[in-house]
Amino acid sequence: MSKIFFVACIVCLMALMNGAFAASDTGDKVNIDVAGYINHGPLQPTVNAIKDVISKYGDKLNVEWIDLETKDGQKYFEDHGLTAHMNVLINGEYKYKVDGKEVDFEWFEGQNWNKDDLDTVINDVLSNNGKATPIS
Repeated sequence: MSKIFFVACIVCLMALMNGAFAASDTGDKVNIDVAGYINHGPLQPTVNAIKDVISKYGDKLNVEWIDLETKDGQKYFEDHGLTAHMNVLINGEYKYKVDGKEVDFEWFEGQNWNKDDLDTVINDVLSNNGKATPIS
């Protein structure tokens, strides 16, 4: 009986260690694509709001700025079916359900979304706490 107990303890310990390592995997980087007319004057408050939120996450994010005024930017828009002048894609998605409401990370900050929404989604994707879910 002591052999069974010992083996059970080893199995439990291995499971706990595997869980600990799995939990550390949630720290994977989040991909943020900011796609739009990123240099247009009217969009600068939105660009600054995005920069303000993402700056607090440091190297936990892979951020790419995609300018619609370039050929690569136009191709990105076509490939992703984007039509708004500004879009924030978080791991490839720009529509999320956040705390029970639908948030669309398109257009200007303060219209369909705000800085708190963006912060909540990024934080949730990093920590996997279930507050935000993508809407496909």
